[in-house]
Amino acid sequence: MKKIVIIALMLSTSFLMTAQKKGLSSFIKFSGYISNDASLNTRQTISARDEGLFVLAPKPVLLDNDGNDINKTASFNFIGINSRIRAKITGPDAFGAKTSGLVEGDFLGINTGSRFNFRLRHAFVKLDWEKSQLLVGQYWHPTFIVDCYPGTVSFSAGSPFNPLARNPQFKFSYKFGKTTVSLTQLTNGHFANKGAADSQSNSLIPEFHLQAQYKSDRFLGGVGVGHQILRPEIATANNYITKEKVHSNTVFGYAKMTLTDFTIKAYAIYGQNNDNLIMMGGYATIDKDYTQDQIDKGIVEYIPYNDITSWLDVHTNGKKFKAGVFAGYSENLGASKKVDVSTYTGRWGNVKNMMRCSPRLVFISGKTIIGTEIEYSLVNYNKENPDGQTPEEISGYDAYGVVTNYEAADNLRFLLNVTYKF
Repeated sequence: MKKIVIIALMLSTSFLMTAQKKGLSSFIKFSGYISNDASLNTRQTISARDEGLFVLAPKPVLLDNDGNDINKTASFNFIGINSRIRAKITGPDAFGAKTSGLVEGDFLGINTGSRFNFRLRHAFVKLDWEKSQLLVGQYWHPTFIVDCYPGTVSFSAGSPFNPLARNPQFKFSYKFGKTTVSLTQLTNGHFANKGAADSQSNSLIPEFHLQAQYKSDRFLGGVGVGHQILRPEIATANNYITKEKVHSNTVFGYAKMTLTDFTIKAYAIYGQNNDNLIMMGGYATIDKDYTQDQIDKGIVEYIPYNDITSWLDVHTNGKKFKAGVFAGYSENLGASKKVDVSTYTGRWGNVKNMMRCSPRLVFISGKTIIGTEIEYSLVNYNKENPDGQTPEEISGYDAYGVVTNYEAADNLRFLLNVTYKF
C-alpha cells in the first residue's frame, strides 16, 4: 500500500508539473480542504471508523458484575483523517453535449481497518445538453440531496438521520422549466446492505430511483421514490439453491427555504431496508408455517422492516458567523408480517427510536473555518424482562419486530473543528 501511495504521488506530481507547462490548469482545477477535529464524548459510541469522527449513536447499556454501566465511559480524541482533495475536469464537447468529470478522495478508508488510507469518494463523468444531463460513475445516492442536507459541524452531516452513501450509477435528468426530473439506477458499491456483500448484485436488478425537484431563487423542494431488491442467499445451510428475495420501497421528500437572515431545511423519509444509507433499516425471516419441502431444504422467506426518519436544520446566513441547530428523529415501525426477530439483518432492529439535537456556532475568516458543536443523542434500546408473563414481555419485542420494552442510552458530544479550504 505504501508503494502504491508513493507511486501515485510521484505520478500526480509529474502530471501537475506537465499541466503547468502546457496550460492544462485551464480545464483541470484542484481543490479540497484540510480538516482536524477535537471530540469529547460522555459515553462510548457506535462510530463508522472508531476514531470518533463519524459518530452514529451512543452504545446500549452494558452492565458489569457490580451492576455498573460499562459503556458509560467518556472518551476524547484528536482526529486528523478528514482531509479531502478533488480534481474537476472540463473537456471538449461530445455527442453535442458539454463534458466534465470529477475525481475526489479522502483518507477515511472504506472501513475501520483501512482508516488513514486513501479512499475514492466520487468519480464520475457528466454530459450536459441544453435541458438534459447524463451522469455516469460514483456519486451521491439519490436520497442525499446536495442542496438540502444538514449543515452540522460534525462530519456525519446528520447521519444516521440523513441518508449518506455514494454509489456507482447511471443518472439521467431532464429540466422542465424550474423542475428537474431524474431517473437513477445504481448498485451498492462499498455502501452495501448488511448481510451477504453480494446480496444486491445477486438479485440481478439495480436499485431504482425516480425524483422530481423544484428549484427557485429562495425555495427548493422535491419528492422521490426508490425500489431495491436483495437476494440474501443463493444456497441454504442445507445446500439447496434458494431464490428468495426481499423487496424494499422508499418514499422521501424535502424542502429548503432561504430567507434574508435564515435558512430552513427539512427532510422526511419512510422506507425499508435503508441500512445501506447508514440509517435504521433491515429485514428478517417471516414467521409462518412453511411447507415440508421448505423445511427440509432450509428455505425461508424474507420481509423488510418499516422505518420513518425526519430532520430539521435551521441556520443564520452570515458571511463571517453562522449559528444553527439540527434535530433528527428515527423510529422502527416493524414489519407488515410476523417475523423471527432473531434473524434480523440490518441496523438498529433492536431500537424503538433514536433522536438527536445539536446546536452549533461557525466562524469564517477567508478560507479558514472554525466550528464548535454540542450534540445530544438518545437511543431507546430493547430490554428483555425475564420476569415477564408472555413472550412479548420477556423478549421486549412484539410479533412484528417492534420494540415494546426499552431503556435509554444517551451521549453528550463536544466538538471543535478547524478547516482550511483550498
